[in-house]
Amino acid sequence: MEEIDFRGLNIAIMGGSYPCKELLQLLLSDSLKELDCKILAVADSFSRVKGMKYAKAHKLFTTHVYADLFEIENLDLILKISQDHKVAAIIEKARPLKAKLVNIDRFQAMALISRLKVEQEKIKIQKDIKQGRINQDSLEKVFEQFSDRMAQIAEERISHFLNEREDLINIENELHQMIHGSMIPTFIINKDHIITHWNRACEELTGIKSYELVGTDKQWSAFRSSKRPTMADVIVGELPEEEVCRYYGDKWKKSNLIKEAYEAEEFFPHLGENGKWIFFTAAPIKSEEGKIIGAVETLRDSTQEKKDQEEIKAQDKKLAHLYDQYRILFNNNPNPIFIVDSLTLEILDVNNSVEDDYGYSREEMIGKPFFDVMNALSIDASFSPEMVMLFKEKSKAAQPHRRMPWKEITFRTKTGNHIPVRYSTSFHHKKNKLVGCAFFFHDLTEIKQLEKELVQSERQAAIGQTISGLAHYIKNILIGLKGGSYVVDIGLKRKNIKKIEDGWQTIKNNIDRTSNLVQNLLTFSKERTPEYKSCCPNEVVKDVVNLLEGHAKKQKIKILQNLDKRIGEIRMDPVTIHRSLLNLISNSIDACLEVKDPDRSLQIFLKTFIENENLLCIEVQDNGNGMKKKDKTNLFKPFYSTKGEKGTGLGLLVTGKLIKEHNGTIQVSSTLGEGTTFTIRLPFEQCGLLQGQKYERKNIL
Repeated sequence: MEEIDFRGLNIAIMGGSYPCKELLQLLLSDSLKELDCKILAVADSFSRVKGMKYAKAHKLFTTHVYADLFEIENLDLILKISQDHKVAAIIEKARPLKAKLVNIDRFQAMALISRLKVEQEKIKIQKDIKQGRINQDSLEKVFEQFSDRMAQIAEERISHFLNEREDLINIENELHQMIHGSMIPTFIINKDHIITHWNRACEELTGIKSYELVGTDKQWSAFRSSKRPTMADVIVGELPEEEVCRYYGDKWKKSNLIKEAYEAEEFFPHLGENGKWIFFTAAPIKSEEGKIIGAVETLRDSTQEKKDQEEIKAQDKKLAHLYDQYRILFNNNPNPIFIVDSLTLEILDVNNSVEDDYGYSREEMIGKPFFDVMNALSIDASFSPEMVMLFKEKSKAAQPHRRMPWKEITFRTKTGNHIPVRYSTSFHHKKNKLVGCAFFFHDLTEIKQLEKELVQSERQAAIGQTISGLAHYIKNILIGLKGGSYVVDIGLKRKNIKKIEDGWQTIKNNIDRTSNLVQNLLTFSKERTPEYKSCCPNEVVKDVVNLLEGHAKKQKIKILQNLDKRIGEIRMDPVTIHRSLLNLISNSIDACLEVKDPDRSLQIFLKTFIENENLLCIEVQDNGNGMKKKDKTNLFKPFYSTKGEKGTGLGLLVTGKLIKEHNGTIQVSSTLGEGTTFTIRLPFEQCGLLQGQKYERKNIL
């Protein structure tokens, strides 16, 4: 530090912390008045530091804005004790040209204080000599006092230096612990390129311990097979960019964040099992005067990051390929597809089939409201604002990847042609949030034509099958009629009343068969709406039994009944019960007649009960010959009969139709050689029963 002569100077002190207060005490003391210096101002960003407090107490100008000092007139010296480098930059740019700037650190400030104290003692002795207070006898004592004072000042300075040294050692230890304990691999070199710090994270990354490198200039050995400057060396040596390029080409680049700093990323195959990618950054360490006195270099293992980047590139490549495939599939799909924005419901994209089928270009449709386009195309449906709002609500509430049911509509093309189409909507959700929807359209022109041809073909086949079945059955009836009339003729010729009665009975039986055939044909040929009325199902069952019981007795078949007496009047269609039971009991009688076992007691069981409080259940159970599995499968198909030439295949077909029209069901269970059970379930409305009355089902067998 240069010698400062304070005599006659106007001084401003920048930095109010220690040792500003001690300097002020000396410069403002009476003992140094002969220096004729003036303290004009003290500046510091903190008002509570000791120097600022002392200055305010002695009525000196104080400020928190350093630039305020530059407005003071006749300022000769700015004594800067502050360690803030930003302050130094401000002063260099804005200080008055006349004012001299002296930068001192804490050590230099203590040296300055010591000189001022010595000067204080000198002035005091000189004043005593001039005033004659010192004579020959007291000179030795004054000299001893001066020597003691100098020794005291020296001891104070040494003590201060020792304290400062201890503080510096503590700071160095703390800095060492901070660097060594950092999770970021870091090493530091000094101005002589010697490693001063090599932290634990750096040891973990490189596999080299700090004691092997600290104190040496072998920082290159962790990364290179031969000596070459590291980034820190480049910064400390202040190598020109041309030389850096000679070593590393374009692998290194200057940092965009820190001036004079470098950064780079390289792969080192010898690090770890499979090599590592390392990202380097290095920055200079500067003295207060701005000179480079060292450099700090940090490292980061970027291997996983590189792998992630490569994986992302591979994924991007795969996604690009999938997108290309999607575009190919999307545009080449024969069915028209509209992609619609889930929020605005505007058309985002259409495939080639939309243009081909409807005659409108992609440009005419993209960006237009989807439902407006549909309204313009559709000739048999429209989408009102209320319907659009309902669609929006349903789309938001839809489950992820849910597709709406297919619906049919007819479109008008740009050329005026009409196209029947079937369309559906698919909602796309991501993390339970609706992100889009797609509308799919399927041209039904060919399908509709095929349907017409198929209906026509099935109709012709059904007519042929019906005619064939009827012709065969009518032929059997005619044979029966001819046989009966032949027997009647013989009886008339022979005047045999018994023959006449037998022949007439045969004729009557075949007339009944004709009547049943016509009735079944009429029932099957047209839709019938059940006529609900108040009735007693048990009475209907009894009526059917009365009709067939005589015929059953002649065949030695018993009809047993277990009718739930709690069933009173209910509302339903009695005709359905009557015709269904008539067919089922007749079939049971025929099934019993096929039994070859003469010892079996042939029986038919009828049972009625209520199920779930709203279903009338009727069971028809026989112990006849039963059915094969194939017969059960085809039982309700048109013109299928297990009776051979004796049956038309219309009985059960009509029964199933009647029950279905009544919204009921019929179930069949059968075991070959043991018997068959039919169970009818028909819904009804309460009428004669007590409200809330429940029924319990009991087994009949």
